[in-house]
Formats: sequence, structure tokens, C-alpha cells
Amino acid sequence: MYGIINHVFQALVEERFGKETWQHLRNTLECIPEKFMMKHPYDDNITLDIAEEASKLLGIPTDQLFETYGQFFVVWCHRTNYASMMRVIGSNLFNFLSNLNALHAHLSMAFSSMKPPEFQCMSSDDPKKFYLHSYSCRDSLCGIAIGATREAARSLFNRRISINVISKTIDNSRYANRHHVVFEICDLGYADVKLARAETIAIELGPDSPLQMNGYSSDSSDYQPQVNYVNAKTFCRIFPFHIIFDQELIIKRVGIGLYRRLPGLNVNDKPRLDAFFECLKPPVKLCKRSIKSYQNNDFILQCKGESDNSCGSFQLKGEMVQLGEANSNYMFICSPVVEKLTDLKNRGLFISDIPLHDMTRELLLLNEQRLAEFQLSKQLEETTAQLQATSVALEMEKVKADNLLHSMLPPLVSDRLRNGDKVEAGEYEQASIMFSDIVGFTTICSQCRPMDVVQFLNSLYVKFDKLTNVHDVYKVETIGDAYMVVGGLPESCSNHAEKVARMALSMADCAVQVSSPSDNKPLRIRIGIHSGPVVAGVVGTKMPRYCLFGDTVNTASRMESHGLPGSIHISEACYKHLKGKGFRMQPRGKVPIKGKGLMNTYFVLRECQRSINLEEDPLRKKSETPSPHIDSLSPVDDKLPVTSNCMSVVPWKPPNQQNPCIIL
Repeated sequence: MYGIINHVFQALVEERFGKETWQHLRNTLECIPEKFMMKHPYDDNITLDIAEEASKLLGIPTDQLFETYGQFFVVWCHRTNYASMMRVIGSNLFNFLSNLNALHAHLSMAFSSMKPPEFQCMSSDDPKKFYLHSYSCRDSLCGIAIGATREAARSLFNRRISINVISKTIDNSRYANRHHVVFEICDLGYADVKLARAETIAIELGPDSPLQMNGYSSDSSDYQPQVNYVNAKTFCRIFPFHIIFDQELIIKRVGIGLYRRLPGLNVNDKPRLDAFFECLKPPVKLCKRSIKSYQNNDFILQCKGESDNSCGSFQLKGEMVQLGEANSNYMFICSPVVEKLTDLKNRGLFISDIPLHDMTRELLLLNEQRLAEFQLSKQLEETTAQLQATSVALEMEKVKADNLLHSMLPPLVSDRLRNGDKVEAGEYEQASIMFSDIVGFTTICSQCRPMDVVQFLNSLYVKFDKLTNVHDVYKVETIGDAYMVVGGLPESCSNHAEKVARMALSMADCAVQVSSPSDNKPLRIRIGIHSGPVVAGVVGTKMPRYCLFGDTVNTASRMESHGLPGSIHISEACYKHLKGKGFRMQPRGKVPIKGKGLMNTYFVLRECQRSINLEEDPLRKKSETPSPHIDSLSPVDDKLPVTSNCMSVVPWKPPNQQNPCIIL
């Protein structure tokens, strides 16, 4: 089926059941593209899969869903350019359905691969009832015909009808077996009495039903011309493409154009119609019964022996007319089937062979322009679809690029860079910087394979990276086993030291959960923190980095390098920021720091639950029992309750002296 069928199905689901329902169908069925191209053919299974899945999702039987689709298809056609075409097909429902095949034949010029159903109407003794025969190569789609017919009767002719299936068979009288469904259609009156008027689009004359009214006066069949003004020779010249044959399909006469094109066809030899031609439309065998049954339909005959001609087969399209009463001759009045000017030459014809009164001349020239416009429209639709797909892919790539940029730079800085703004370096009066490294990393590298070291660092740093989101700090960089974090920039905050201290405590707990690849023992890290002024900005253009400058960076690094394994070593400046914030800290005393001289430093031991919600930190473990050093704390510690929900690290104790913990 062409994409227009699936496009209307999408419009039905989105309008009647919501766009989220269609999105659910797309997520369930991988075969549904982002957008259906209306002039592109798709596999029938796509439409059937959509209908089946929609039926399950909406709780609507498939047949009822197809009826709803048929009604909506007619409604959708009224919104498009097809509306004007539908309104002039027939003056009533009977004529409308009888001429749908002609509409499909016209549409096949644009949709060359379409396989539409064929319709044939048959009257009954009841003027308010007739029968619709449908022939289709597809099964289980009769619901669409029911819904479309009911809606066409209502919207075009203001009629309310009942339509029922009375039989379903396989028609094997054709060259290709088709599903044959017979519908009984009954007129139930006006669909809307308020819209009824004396002369409607389906004109009522006498007792005849508007379903079957033929549009002629009751005495038109009595008209009999008295004089035949046209002789046989003139008729053959006026209608150069016609065939007169009898009940036994014996050809009696052909037009002059057909005689020139088929010189082997000599009427004196009594040739049979089915010996020279085969019937392509309708796809039936040429016989008296089939010709009479499909007398209201257009016929396409193809000259036998030319179906494999690379230049194109010679085909005739026209109408079968019975001459006189029953058991008389038939005339096939027709024109050659040509779609492009090149078809004329390939089939040995010229425009001059087509009579002036035949609209085929004008349609042929107009079709050249229409084909060019159709190709442009198809290319435009395909290009638009590709552009939309490219736009979606571009948005996805932009998201990836933004994520990559955010991983390299703080979001506030990366957003300004993405917008083309210049990011100036900024001075921050106070920020807290943390460095950490792995104890014994040199030994680990010497005893393990490089790939094992890389995997070990990656697993550790993934955990650390998650913690940066929990504690709202920014990871500046990692160099080997060194991990650098800053709090208080690029957005300044007053609790930067608390954020970094919590990050350090979480990292210490997280590290012991990772085993060293060299000896399988719990990993230990050394952490140093310092608070002070810093300058931060983006450096470089090829690979821009957010870098920190100032003595604070150097001092924080010294806190880490002069710390102890498994400890969080902080400067006095950082200590002052944490004072009174609920952290337990222990003074280390004056420590000689390279390049700084003697500095008062401290160890952060833990933070009580009152200062942090441990539930937010998925990597932080809650101790089942108090830390082993709790009993050695000074009396002032006993004023705080001992709780299993406190983060802690082992305190540092200088040799031969007791250093009290400071509880703040």
C-alpha cells in the first residue's frame, strides 16, 4: 500500500485517540517510520500490523477499527484536493460507486503501483436497495469499504444507509483469484432532515430511490432516431479505434486507426476478439457473460504477443456498448492507452492518429506536465523526509555534544561557549579545592598489567563521578591517580567547604569498597583540602579546559601530599569554614609544609546525620557499629550521641600523646 493509507491511519489515531497513542504504537512496532511518505509504496504488513496492534491497545475489534478508518478516510479526503473530485463522480450513491473504478484508474497515473479494489453495482427489484460487489487482492479489509460507503452516502448525498455483508467468496473466474465480497445496501432516508431540499445532490424523480436514480427523464429510453446520417466509412474515420463483435466474439469491423496498427487483423477471416486481445481490466476472461456483467465498467484490452515488448504493449481503453436489443452485437469504443509522448513513438502512433474530439490528445500533453510536477513533488517529499530525519539526528548529536562539553566544562560555562559568548576568567574570593591520590599506586602499577590498572581506575572514578552530582561539586580533572574537585565555583556559594568535606568523606568510604588489583586488599586514598581565593577560567581553544589558578591550588595539593593514608587532611582556613557545621575534626598541630613553612592542620573525622541526608548518597555505607576509635575520644565527645549514621575516618594520633577531637 502507498504511504497515503498509513498517513491517514496515523491521522486517525492522533485525532481520535491522542498523539501519545500513536507514539506508543511506534515504540511497540519497530517497522513504523517517523513519517510516512504519501507517494511511496510500503509493505501491506505494515498497515496490518498497525491495525492489529491498535486494536489490542484500544480494545476495539479489528473489523470495527477498519470501519472507523473507512469513515475517517472520506472525512480526510474532504479536507484535501480530492474533495472536488469526489463530488462530481456521480449524482447519487449508485452512480458514485459504479464510477469509483474510473477514479482509481485516474489515480493510478500518479500511484502507478497501486492495487485498488474493483466495485460493481447491481440493482434489485426494490428501488431502495442494490448490491455492491467488491473484488480485492487483499483479505479482511472489507470493513474499510463499509465505513467509507456509509460516510460517502452521508457526507455527499445526505443519505442514511444500512450496509451488510451477505457473502464472501474467492472469485476464480479471473486470471488472478480475488476476494469477492457482496454488500447489500439499503436506503434509510435522509441523514439530516434539516439539510433535505427539493433538489439535492442526489436528485429524486418520481418513485425512484436517490440511490439508483440515473439522471434521465422517464421517457428518454423511448427516443428512437429515424434516420442514420453516418455511414460505416465515416464512422470508422471519426472513431479510428473501435471494434464491433458479435455474441461469439467474432470481430465484424474495426476502426481505421486500429486497422493500420494491426494489419494482420482481417475481418474477412472472421477473427475472434480473444485471439487478438486479452482483458487486463477487469482481469477476467473475454466472454459474453463477463462483458455483460461489467458493462458499466471501463475495459482495458491488451494486444496479445506484446506483453513482453520492451517498447511497451499496445493497449486500448474504453467502454463496451451493446448495439440494439439482446443477442445483438457489441461495440468496444476506445482510445489507445498512452501516458507520455514517448509512448506514442514506441507503439507506432502519432498525435494525428487520435481524433480531434478525443480528449486523449489534451490529456496526453497535460500529463507530460503533470508527470514532471509529480516527480518534483515526490522528490520534494523525499527530501523533506530526509531533512526531518537529518534534523532529528542533528538534535541527537547536539545533545551528545552538549553532554561531552558539560563533562569537560561546568554547565554554566559550556552554555555560554555554545552560544558563542566569550567566557572571561573570574576571581572568586573563597572556594574549596580537594586533591586525592591512591596510596601505593606506584606499587600497583609495577605489579599489574596496564589494562588492569586502567580498568581499576575507571571503576573507581565512575563511583567518584557519581558522588560529584550528589554533593554538587565540580570535578576539575584527573591525572593518573590524582582526582581534583572544587566547590564554590563557577557559581559562588557560602557552603563550599561543607560540600567538599562531604565529598571527601564519601570518597573515603567508597575507596574501601574497591579492592586493589595487586593484593585484593581494600583501597586507601589520601585527601587534602584547602579554602581560599582562586582565579578560574577557560584556557585553550582546540581542547578548552576549565582551569584553576592561585596559591590556593598549590596549598590544597600540599595538604594532600603531606597527609596520611586513609585521612582527610585540611588547612586551618578550611577548618574555619567547617567550624560549627557539625563536622568532627582533630587537630594535627603544626606541620612543616613544603614551600609554606609550619602550618596548623586538621583531620576531618566524620559528620553527623543532622548535617547530611545519607539517603542521597547511594555509595555511602551506614556503619552497623560505632567506629573503633570512638571510645578514645575526649570527654567533650561524649556529649554527642554515638550513632551508627555518622560518617567517619580513622583519626590521626601522634606517637605518645593523646590529641582530643574537636566536635563542631
